[in-house]
Amino acid sequence: METALLQQIGLNKSEVKVYLSLLELGSSTTGPIMDNAKVSSSKIYGILARLIEKGLVSFVIKSKTRYYQASNPDTLLDFVEEKETELKKQRQELENLMPQLKLKQKLLENRQEAQVYLGWKGIMSAFNFILDNLEEGDDYTAFAQTHLEEESKEVKLFFIQYQKKRERKKLNVKLIADKSQKYIFSSEPYSRFKNFHVKYVKNSPPGIVIAKDDIFISTFEPMPVGVVISSKEIAYAFKKYFYNEWKRGEN
Repeated sequence: METALLQQIGLNKSEVKVYLSLLELGSSTTGPIMDNAKVSSSKIYGILARLIEKGLVSFVIKSKTRYYQASNPDTLLDFVEEKETELKKQRQELENLMPQLKLKQKLLENRQEAQVYLGWKGIMSAFNFILDNLEEGDDYTAFAQTHLEEESKEVKLFFIQYQKKRERKKLNVKLIADKSQKYIFSSEPYSRFKNFHVKYVKNSPPGIVIAKDDIFISTFEPMPVGVVISSKEIAYAFKKYFYNEWKRGEN
């Protein structure tokens, strides 16, 4: 007999065996049921109790001994109908709960965080954090650091190494720099970097990187300090400002 369907409607394998055995045996004590269904004495009472609870088995007591018997197979249809009713109830409860679940998800999506980084090691960690959150081919938009900070040998070396990392990740870099910095980015090594585009404006705000939903604001003097803000709304506002500046920038 095909027993998979009985398992699909909510009986486990042992319950199916015991129920089918009782259909064959009629009224019976536990001994013949165990032999026929091939279940152990340690499990038979638990199985019978669950089948009784589901309305599929009943019992009578004769001479202080329980005799079990299977309910009419039509009871299986009643059992399924009860499950359908319960499922409909659960569906309705789930539909009522759905707005709360979606609100929790929305709050997570809109969660805003800020992290502060101090010192050169902190700044490098922040820049690498930005890179790690970007995927191959993503846009990397930024306002360059100021002229004096770019003159620092330590800073210059760091940015060259960092640009090589961006290049390996095939990021599309768009940089807005102050007009006074044009000689820096139009010469090597920047001039030979791939996917590295620079436009120049007057009085560019220094040290801002916008990458996906992260904004990194930094200054290197007198002590390097950086703040990474993770926020869709704030990132959108910065991107809007960046691309307005990009449109009016000069090559």
